[in-house]
Amino acid sequence: MSEFEKPEMEITKDEAMSAYKKFVDKGITTPDKLDLDDPEVIEANKKFDQWRGQEDKKAAGNPELELRNDLNKTMFYVDAGFTDKDYLEEVLDDWLAQDTLDVGKQAGDPERIKTRDLYSEATKKIRNLLKEKSK
Repeated sequence: MSEFEKPEMEITKDEAMSAYKKFVDKGITTPDKLDLDDPEVIEANKKFDQWRGQEDKKAAGNPELELRNDLNKTMFYVDAGFTDKDYLEEVLDDWLAQDTLDVGKQAGDPERIKTRDLYSEATKKIRNLLKEKSK
């Protein structure tokens, strides 16, 4: 790194998500409806990519952290507030279902049990959101 280059500041998940919450506040319910040419969307995507990249680096080489990181990325837009029924079903039935299979079962491993619990909580959260949408 040259003396003129500044290291990238670390960004938190909340900071990255807040960039998307403004779109949710405008009534956009799925990330698929974001205008990729909008400067605000470009900036939000940049923050998401930065957060995702730094989290991938932190988790690299640690299977438990990699699984938890996958869950955080899978839930990112849900946690940001996107609640479109079709989008939630896709997250639940495709991404989360596949990720849950990857978690597998390792009886007696407290870290894996914690990871499975996190996946279970995420599944419940999406199911509850879907129930609210069907009322």
